[in-house]
Amino acid sequence: MKTISIYIVEDELLITASLKAQLQNFGYEILGSSTRGESSLEEIEQLSKEGREPEIVLMDIHLRGEIDGIETAKRIHEKFNCGIIFLTGQSSKEVYERSFKIKPFGYLLKPIDMEQTKMTIEIAAYQRNLELKNIEYQKNLESLLNLKTKEKNEVQQMYQTILDHSFTGNLILSEEAIVYANQRAAKILEISLEKLIKSKQKEIFQVFHEEDREKITSISNMFLTNLIKSQTVHFQASTNHATIKQLEIQIDKIIYIEKPALSISFFNVNDFPAKQFSSTPIPTPDPA
Repeated sequence: MKTISIYIVEDELLITASLKAQLQNFGYEILGSSTRGESSLEEIEQLSKEGREPEIVLMDIHLRGEIDGIETAKRIHEKFNCGIIFLTGQSSKEVYERSFKIKPFGYLLKPIDMEQTKMTIEIAAYQRNLELKNIEYQKNLESLLNLKTKEKNEVQQMYQTILDHSFTGNLILSEEAIVYANQRAAKILEISLEKLIKSKQKEIFQVFHEEDREKITSISNMFLTNLIKSQTVHFQASTNHATIKQLEIQIDKIIYIEKPALSISFFNVNDFPAKQFSSTPIPTPDPA
């Protein structure tokens, strides 16, 4: 088992000498000691730089100097990974209320009982190691989540790039509003992508030839009410520049955020003059 390293902050030199001797007899490593909070902070910082940061600091609450043991422990807790055990000759409520905020690993009342001290040090070292392992686990988990998020974002960007450079326009209509559109859809409809995504279903359907507007509205409703499945249909559209376009449209019903929606993919037939396209007649609901 690894030897537990200890640093002692105690303003009574006789108590410090006694603690050192008895703790060394128990097999602990004493890295140093100090009678003042200021000097203990400097020495612990130097030990940390050398890779010898103490696992446990035995901290007397009442110290000589400008800062007492509680303030010294607070600064150690903020900067280092040392477990704090307070040494005190009194058990006042004020002492516990101030020191409790630092989350110490234990308290030892003077005169010090060495068997109790040994037990407190062992428990404190065990708890400190658990906390450090938990911190390391959290850091590894955060690193993994960041990596997965980065990979997810890269895949989404790659997929979006593919969609934006395809020959097919893609829209998702949910609750009569466009919730997604790619760059190709905006180009075919001759409208900015920003304006397209802010558009409502009725506004977009206005691009269709007046003879086809009622048909596209009807077929959309039939998809949403499960009267028909995925299907390809042919429509005429008139853009802002009064250009008549022949659109081949694939419509599918999907679920978007737990609600029925329409996925609409389309392309301009005029972009492929050499190819012949056959359109599927728009189905009509069964009167029955």
